[in-house]
Amino acid sequence: MTGLTIHPRRALHELISKGGGGRWPPTATFQDSWPLSLKPYHRVFLAIAQLVSVSSASLDDGENRALIDQSRGSLMAALRDNVDSEAVRRTLDAGSDALGVSGWLGFFACIAYLRHAYRWGISPIVREAQHETGLSFPPQLNTPWAALQHVFGFISPGGNLTSNIYCAFNARRDLEYSFTVGMSTVHRETERWNATLFLEMECKAAPMYDLMVVSIEAIEIGSATATLQALKSVNGHLKEIFKYFFDNLTDSNVSQELWMAYVQGPHGWALDGIDGVSGGQSLVIRTVDAFLGIRPFPTPEIESLHIPREQRTWLNALRAYDIRTAAKTMNDTSVEMELETMVKHLRVWRMGHMKRMVSYEGVPRPERQNMTAGKSLVAIEVAPDESAMVEHLRQQLALRLAQTK
Repeated sequence: MTGLTIHPRRALHELISKGGGGRWPPTATFQDSWPLSLKPYHRVFLAIAQLVSVSSASLDDGENRALIDQSRGSLMAALRDNVDSEAVRRTLDAGSDALGVSGWLGFFACIAYLRHAYRWGISPIVREAQHETGLSFPPQLNTPWAALQHVFGFISPGGNLTSNIYCAFNARRDLEYSFTVGMSTVHRETERWNATLFLEMECKAAPMYDLMVVSIEAIEIGSATATLQALKSVNGHLKEIFKYFFDNLTDSNVSQELWMAYVQGPHGWALDGIDGVSGGQSLVIRTVDAFLGIRPFPTPEIESLHIPREQRTWLNALRAYDIRTAAKTMNDTSVEMELETMVKHLRVWRMGHMKRMVSYEGVPRPERQNMTAGKSLVAIEVAPDESAMVEHLRQQLALRLAQTK
């Protein structure tokens, strides 16, 4: 197709090199790879990690306010005692060469964790923090965040799926930054498995992304046979990705009782009208939508809140190519049918996801207002209780299911 600002092949290369540190999903490195001035941020994490999560949430607003203020005070003190702000500024002013892509990715995960820890104060999150409409962050967290926004090209004041999930894993496939430090094995495994589901889906999607580009290149040279072969392989990978998710999203891996309180909650944001981390930021799902031209496309302003620059470039390259329109020029119905098979896989995924979310989103959490991490607070008149909240979410997901055609 003509008129593309960037070819999907180049966009995929930049996703991997500039957005992933040479691999996809992103390869993050942590404090050992950072300049000396940035290493103290990891020490701050170690100092406050066990102060964030509590074993049971209080229903007393006054008690929770005291706990939030105490936790934030401890984090501010740790930042003040450990971080040399001027040295940090000099390092960050040096630009991308200061860390390399993988170092930036690990630093992204660290600062995102600290900002979310400061935003909520305690986990499980409580309505006393949810009621806040604005919050001033310590300069030791604002300065690096501005640099990270520039490097990765996003604008949200809070973390996203890339910073909080993809980049939080170390080489041992453990979470380097965790909201359940000091908690039980079930708490920690629920958090780890939740993150692993997203990471492993991207691991399985990496060869699929390349095959999508192969199918586009095959159309460009007019080879229906090569196009069909690539698309069949794409569908094979897609089935495997979805099967992996549903096979492993089980209560034995991700506890229904704990997920909303100790996983979904602290990854939310609900501040200044900005949403938090959401499964809707998953690159593999957005990629399939973009590849198939599933509309409406998100507005650039909304997508740039949470989706890093190289991921957006990749998605927009697929959208601009419009493979379903291009396939019609080949006069080969088998290619068009294979693309429709992909649409059917995506519809089955969305129907299954609607069913699975009910048991997780419907768990009562009396210490908080109804909130989804990716859609922030839900007005009491919209969802006065958990059952109404689940129905509200079901309607939102049903809308996207109806658009998947």
